[in-house]
Amino acid sequence: MPSIQFFLANTDHSMDSHHPLWQRQLPERKASVAFAADHQSRSMTYGDYFSAIADFCASNAWHPILSAMQQSLQRPVTIQEILQLSVFLEKHGALYHPGRVMVTTPDQAISFVVNVAASDAGRNTLPLEMDALARLGDQRPFGWFPTLYSGVLEPTPMFLANWFDGYHEFHLTRSKKEADLSTIVWDGAQTPHLLTDQQSADLYRQASMILTACYDPLTTDQIYPWHHAAGDFVVREKGPSVDVKLITVRNYAPVPTLTTVPKNERALLDNLVAFCLHLSIGMRLDRLDGVLETVWAPETCLIPVIDGFFKGLDLTSRLNGFPDTFLSLFQDYCCHQSEGQLIEMAQPLLESLFEGKREERHIIDQHLEQHLRQIRRCIRNQMIAD
Repeated sequence: MPSIQFFLANTDHSMDSHHPLWQRQLPERKASVAFAADHQSRSMTYGDYFSAIADFCASNAWHPILSAMQQSLQRPVTIQEILQLSVFLEKHGALYHPGRVMVTTPDQAISFVVNVAASDAGRNTLPLEMDALARLGDQRPFGWFPTLYSGVLEPTPMFLANWFDGYHEFHLTRSKKEADLSTIVWDGAQTPHLLTDQQSADLYRQASMILTACYDPLTTDQIYPWHHAAGDFVVREKGPSVDVKLITVRNYAPVPTLTTVPKNERALLDNLVAFCLHLSIGMRLDRLDGVLETVWAPETCLIPVIDGFFKGLDLTSRLNGFPDTFLSLFQDYCCHQSEGQLIEMAQPLLESLFEGKREERHIIDQHLEQHLRQIRRCIRNQMIAD
């Protein structure tokens, strides 16, 4: 049978029942407002955490690990091939405590993620996420988000999925020498690593494309909630460009306060305008260096955001069998909305989606009118370019 070893950040920090942290409770991060009502701790210790993962991996004659290995390698895998499992506690999130399970064989080492829910908020979200990943894995099999391999809801809710090697969290930052915001990648390097302007543009374009391509205009199913400040997207450099993944899909369903199932074409287009407004506002929100005050991304992100929106809309409209003229129809409809009409549409979204988020709402209110003017201009320019 494979041996199992436990670690904190890396192999320099091993864990076992003799470690002083073993009986200590895991740290907590406050869940977002969308899940905060049920946020209570289940008093999970480090020992509980690592033991629960080990029990899950070894359950049913190591079926979770063997199944994940077989799907990853696209061939049969026997338990005799697995020499060791190394479990790393990677992060203390608002909903989950993600761990990385590295499976070592004689030929290679393959990593998977296991998301463990300790709070009631996490326990309520985890089955929704498992369902969302399974559905989107079938509907949008493009490798944008983790592949769900297996999961359990009792006694400790958790699920196993693929790990995105070489992808890292990113956030807006402000260097001491410059007032402008730029994007820093948390790749573990001692020297902060900033993305180029082109790479940052690609990041916003791909993130917007993924969210829009997963929006269903007929049912209004969509990925929500999502937030850059929570590290939902990760990035890997590819020469002058980047590749972006979405590492969590907390839910995939209609958002009643954002859209309603359309009864006619006008309602469908209004829903899309609302989705686009929320997308563009959400893309501009982050926390400085991931943990400090809320900041508003510069205007340079908007052209790639709108470009990504239309690329995603093109894909989802084709998947829904819409006519080739649908994008032009939406562009025309959106451009005929006055600034006042857009403000009128935006206000209910802000009141419902950012309820209780005072810092974010304050930042949005400061920039909203200018942002809507910029959005209209970007869509108009997109229309001319096409």
